[in-house]
Amino acid sequence: MRHSLAEWERASAAEIVRRQERRLRWLVRLAATGSPFYREWFDSSGVDPRSIRTLDDLRRLPLLQRSDLVERPEDFRVYPRKLMWPAHSSGTSGMAVTTYRTPGSSAFELSILERQWSWFGLPAGSRRVILRGSDFAADQAGTPVKLVPGGRQLLVSSFHLTPESVPDILDAIRAFHPHAVEGWPSSIALLAALVRERGETVPVQAVITSSEVMSRGQRELMSDIFAAPVIDHYGQTERVMMAGECEEGSFHVFPDYAITELLPVEGTQHTWEIVGTPLHNWGFPLFRYRTGDRVGPAVDDACPCGRAFDLLGPVDGRIEDAFTSADGRPLPLPGTVVDDLEGVREVQIAQLAAGRFEIRIVPGARYDADATEARARRNVERLFGPGQELTIRTLTAIPRPSSGKLKPAVVEGPPRRRALG
Repeated sequence: MRHSLAEWERASAAEIVRRQERRLRWLVRLAATGSPFYREWFDSSGVDPRSIRTLDDLRRLPLLQRSDLVERPEDFRVYPRKLMWPAHSSGTSGMAVTTYRTPGSSAFELSILERQWSWFGLPAGSRRVILRGSDFAADQAGTPVKLVPGGRQLLVSSFHLTPESVPDILDAIRAFHPHAVEGWPSSIALLAALVRERGETVPVQAVITSSEVMSRGQRELMSDIFAAPVIDHYGQTERVMMAGECEEGSFHVFPDYAITELLPVEGTQHTWEIVGTPLHNWGFPLFRYRTGDRVGPAVDDACPCGRAFDLLGPVDGRIEDAFTSADGRPLPLPGTVVDDLEGVREVQIAQLAAGRFEIRIVPGARYDADATEARARRNVERLFGPGQELTIRTLTAIPRPSSGKLKPAVVEGPPRRRALG
């Protein structure tokens, strides 16, 4: 994989297109024979899968909506379910989706990311401090850190970042000797702020961020406390497209990961929706998937880095206010609590007061009320900690703000904590 990715990086724009089209032809034929969804579509549309040969031909295939994955996720599978694992997300829309990933897809994604990190001098197999979800926290009697044996990763609970826990966290990080700190910007910035209050720094080679739109203040804080450049990348749970920063500060589309289309957003002049066709997940093929994420115009000039990877403008991605637990702890990216609720068409969690939350659900075709409520309560206790108050409401529709975009997590009562910076 690393050898192949190095060839893509050196390729011209024309060669990149030829490589994409070779993968596209193979993937279309695989989907047409193995995926119930696409087998049905090709049979009913009269389109011969063999006629999809170029990037222009790709536009003959239908655009996929998130609702297609809400209602029919199993119909996209080519491989048996036991050879893959599910991934869940409510994303930026509050519409819960389920996808499947193969081991090869996961390894390929890590290789793509390691290539990006190498642009900043990080070696393959870098030791990384990870600040994202905190499933391990409840299982480890509340300890804020966990070393992954053989994984070259030190997990730090994003939901247990307090002044009291910082000394143990810093001791563990320094003993680990990491190359990089990786995770949600809100979590890394919160840890950086706590370290700053102690008058300390934690030098590493890089800070790797994803999953959220970060503020300039967050970026400056993280870069200062960790004495390192911030390397951001953009992707989705559906894994349909990926882009990331280079050492010159440009944001590049990764063309070996996916074919990327930008569709004009109606009523705007300089905004496009990101549409992706992944070229790596053979077990769960998706074509022309609408992410719902919007992007602004990119710089017209070629990047000084010299790579023939297209540039991407600023992404309007996931932005969430941190919640506050019953005992006063900040809870970054709280929408993760509802990401794995299955059978729901739409879902949102709201903070009504510190430690008091409401989950709003619009049932889908496969909704099981008892199972969903049990999982929701288990998630809140596991991720937010015991002692929280939770109400679950079933609705026919979740009210939208004036923007029309449903956020998976909202703060509707005090205290309100915005992202640091």
